[in-house]
Amino acid sequence: MDNPTKILTILGIFLVTCVLVTGCTSSSSTADATSPDAVTTSTTAGALYSAGDIVKSSSASAGTAWLIVSYDSAADTYNRAFVYQNSDGTWGYRMNSNTETTARTSVEKMYTVKVTQVSVSAIPVKTLTVSTTMVATATTTSSSTTATTTIAGKPSFKDMIPEEGNAGSSVAITDLVGSNFQSGATVQLAHSGSTSINATSVAWVSSSHLTCTFTIPSGATTGPWDIVITNPDGQSVTYSGYFTVHGSTSDATTTTTTSASSGTIGITSVTAMPLAIGMGQTGWSGRLTIDTSTTLQPGLTVTLSNTASGVQYPAVNPQLNSNTEVYPSFTGVPVGTYNVMITNPDGTTGTLSSGFTVR
Repeated sequence: MDNPTKILTILGIFLVTCVLVTGCTSSSSTADATSPDAVTTSTTAGALYSAGDIVKSSSASAGTAWLIVSYDSAADTYNRAFVYQNSDGTWGYRMNSNTETTARTSVEKMYTVKVTQVSVSAIPVKTLTVSTTMVATATTTSSSTTATTTIAGKPSFKDMIPEEGNAGSSVAITDLVGSNFQSGATVQLAHSGSTSINATSVAWVSSSHLTCTFTIPSGATTGPWDIVITNPDGQSVTYSGYFTVHGSTSDATTTTTTSASSGTIGITSVTAMPLAIGMGQTGWSGRLTIDTSTTLQPGLTVTLSNTASGVQYPAVNPQLNSNTEVYPSFTGVPVGTYNVMITNPDGTTGTLSSGFTVR
């Protein structure tokens, strides 16, 4: 009897041990399954475009766009270059090594279409070599002379850089893009009811590229003007309303002769570039040149305050040109009159009342 009792006792202990072990294993598995092992990451919003992006506006002509060369996060600006499409539809090439730096907000607002992404180093700068080969063939017979004349195609127009200018200024067109241009072509700006403006220094770069200069009279009609390109053989093309003439830059300058500056910083003048004309719903976007009679400090701020509503528009990345001159940039400022306020990091301020007007 003792042996069966011992056997039953041992079996009971074994069963209890198995149950305990199973429970611990289950609890451990459950704990592992529910333990938080996901990694939470955070994303900081940055620039919409990166180096190598080809971007353009939705209304831009085919074959041309902007290449994002780089992005400066500290200044919140893009460095960009004009780029052209190859004949096979790929992008692309540049006519020169020129680049320009523009506020990120302005680029992303105006150029909303991302065409593709390329390697910046893979976009070549074309060196145009213009060569002229003259072949003269003379056949003389006792009875006749035969002449063959080839008529070139009609010129076409695609794009122009820049596409606007101020009355009373000289505008250098760094690239006029089209096709079938002939050496000796002429270029004009034409406006109904106004005298045409003939371009000077017209240079034939290739059959698809010209450069020239427009000297716009101070009394020129403001608004859109037509582009007229005429080849020496008389064939021409007219593109309506492409070039915009703004009013004289002198109209955009406000000095202390018309408004008083108050505060520690004495603001002596405010000049807009381009002319402060509101462009529909988007408002005026451009740069002011503000001169002062007091020392300005790195890190200052510039703000426009609407004199009627009090709404404020802070400048984007004000750039000191000297210790008395600053270049602040603005985007989308509506029509109205504004107080111009400068604040140095040490707290000194200056305000030019009604110092800037968007018409």
